[in-house]
Amino acid sequence: MGFWPESLTFHIAAQEMLTDRQQLILRHIVNDYVRDAAPIASESLTRNHRLGVSSATVRNEVAALEEQGYISRPHASAGSVPQDKAYRLYVESLLAAHPRIPPEVRITIQDNFDRVQHDVDKWGNVAATLMAQLMGNLGIATFPKTSVSRIRHLELIPVQDVLALMIVVLEQAKLRKQLIRFDEPVETSELESMGIRLRGHVTGLSHEEIVHVPLQLSAHERRAIDAAIVMLEEEDRTAHDEPYVDGLRNLLDQPEFDDYEKVRHIIRGVEDGSLIQAALDEAPVGQVVRVVIGGEHQGEALRPLSVVICRYGVPGQALGALGVVGPTRMEYYRAISGVRFISTVMKGMVESVYGAA
Repeated sequence: MGFWPESLTFHIAAQEMLTDRQQLILRHIVNDYVRDAAPIASESLTRNHRLGVSSATVRNEVAALEEQGYISRPHASAGSVPQDKAYRLYVESLLAAHPRIPPEVRITIQDNFDRVQHDVDKWGNVAATLMAQLMGNLGIATFPKTSVSRIRHLELIPVQDVLALMIVVLEQAKLRKQLIRFDEPVETSELESMGIRLRGHVTGLSHEEIVHVPLQLSAHERRAIDAAIVMLEEEDRTAHDEPYVDGLRNLLDQPEFDDYEKVRHIIRGVEDGSLIQAALDEAPVGQVVRVVIGGEHQGEALRPLSVVICRYGVPGQALGALGVVGPTRMEYYRAISGVRFISTVMKGMVESVYGAA
């Protein structure tokens, strides 16, 4: 699919309208720049595209585009480089057009998720990998998370006479484990009975609800309940789980990042999590696709990059985020359509755990 489909029309502020010819020339500049990653000379526009006008006219139109901030040129005879404003113009048109990915790609994505449907731990990894492979950039995904964690199941498993493994399954189908050491030996039968009693007390409750429920507990049961409360508190304090990330090499292979300092900045940001966190912070409130381009980012970490991101899941119950990070020269058509479709698939998977909202 081409970067800028011919059928798309622009959505431009009335005070800054472009003529049909300027729109056509700008479209070719963006398409050619995305493909070649090199400034586009006016002569090449005349030579490679049927514009129906002279080279002088093309140069005049390019100058007008530069004056309005859609392209930049180091000097008058230099080639054109699209600016954030040109990409924003395209993206707004694209979002309004609701781009779709090809049927064969949809089948590939669905098949990959079908294979891990019953292994929730792999959902995020598959999502990040698919986005990295299909979009040729950095893919990010987080596991769906609830605003308030609740216990779905609790189990106590004997390890030694004074040691037990407590397994807590949260409502978002997430499993937490912790070793509990008792002051004195606990028989296996007693441990099983404790597990039954505790499940009756805490199933379906949050940490605040457990604290306020009057419970008559033994010293061993109190130790297990306190450990469960700590688990829930820790879960609620985190905005999201450790994100799944794939495709860093795809990003660094882009010609924009052949400078050592740029590469070092990106690698450091991925390794320390600052770049990934900055991308996740761009996720919209609702389940819509958001595109943030270059200088539109609030922080410095993402300034040379663009992010296409959205949330998925069941509103009010469990939400995750997934997206693509790439150069401002990324293929937005492919990125937007891919992120939108993958989020739809993952939304259905979350609904299979929680039930549709």
